[in-house]
Amino acid sequence: MGITVFKDSSDSSRTYLRVTRAINGKEQQRYVRVNGKSKAAMQKAMAEAKDIDQRLQQWQKAVRQLMAMQGESLIHEDGTIVGLQLQRREREGRKPATEFKIRVKLNDKPAFFKSVSVDKYGFETAFGMSVERICELRDLPPDSEACQKMLACIDAYKDKLPEGEKSEKGESNEGWLGQTISRFFKR
Repeated sequence: MGITVFKDSSDSSRTYLRVTRAINGKEQQRYVRVNGKSKAAMQKAMAEAKDIDQRLQQWQKAVRQLMAMQGESLIHEDGTIVGLQLQRREREGRKPATEFKIRVKLNDKPAFFKSVSVDKYGFETAFGMSVERICELRDLPPDSEACQKMLACIDAYKDKLPEGEKSEKGESNEGWLGQTISRFFKR
């Protein structure tokens, strides 16, 4: 991406500016001829090239927005959501905690981090809250195709739950009450 200066060939006197932008394997190139060898000619061609680059940048942004609304580039090949991980955190002196870690990086902004506790909300509720937060950060409406595709990824995360935490509904059964009741009913 950007503007580069080049000549037709090594013995040619013609100079060009090439403007290049690419997204998702699709590349756009535009050429601006520099008429003459003067500094003014180069500045005139550079102004035209910057104008073209700005239009191509708008095209690139529109393609990104369309891809986001359709849910493309938001889901990994393994069926998990980009920026959402199911993690088990173990710290000394505390019981292990399972949570969804959210990391969303938007253009020209620092990455946003958030976690949603599976132990506190239950697996399905925590997953829904996580997807809702990702949609909110990416300016995706809750009824968009992208949001529905992300919600459909729940099974990929259920498969990643540790065996001791899986139950019939996929909810966590490690809460205080669950542990207390299970002690009474163990044989």
